[in-house]
Amino acid sequence: MDKALRPARLEVLPNSSDAPKIYNHWKKTFEYYLAALPQTNLNKLHVLTNFVAPDIFDIISEDATYDAAIATLDGNYIKAPNVIYARHLLATRKQQPGESFILI
Repeated sequence: MDKALRPARLEVLPNSSDAPKIYNHWKKTFEYYLAALPQTNLNKLHVLTNFVAPDIFDIISEDATYDAAIATLDGNYIKAPNVIYARHLLATRKQQPGESFILI
């Protein structure tokens, strides 16, 4: 297997500030890696287990399938935006000098 396609180990914890960005990049590179592997008798859950740190493995250790493990990781890493905070930012925002009123 080409080392250029091999993803790095996912080691960032879900409560980190950069976790969603790092996880999305890792997930995409991991999917590309899986696609490059021979698909006959491929256990994706076993491959996934090799590419996560022990702390991350604790999150997915109860899952029996690859799809369930990815859904668990997605649920832990991809957070819905805080709508109340976004509305607060919009309501308290001040127009900067030289900033257009029209949104593009």
